Amino acid sequence: MPIHRFSYIVAAGLALGMASPAFSEDGVILLAQLGSNVEQRLTRDQAIATATKTKQGHVLKATLEKRDNQVVWEVRIEDGNHSISAVRIDPKSGNVIATIDNVGGK
Repeated sequence: MPIHRFSYIVAAGLALGMASPAFSEDGVILLAQLGSNVEQRLTRDQAIATATKTKQGHVLKATLEKRDNQVVWEVRIEDGNHSISAVRIDPKSGNVIATIDNVGGK
């Protein structure tokens, strides 16, 4: 009986592990829960470089996320006035999709 419970625990752990974020060497987040295959040509560092050309300031974070049913790099930048902006970039083309000023949180 204890071995049988162990099998369930292992199976549940594998299922949850496959649905959680995995990190590559350059910090790229591959989100299995996005439900789509993401063809990504832009690295995290390239996304940050693109975003800082659009908005000047201190980069708080850069994550690969699903926004409005589209996978994007979202780079959050804080300017000198403590205002936080989000720059959304297409991970395939490297084009800036949107810039959102005065977003909350870090």
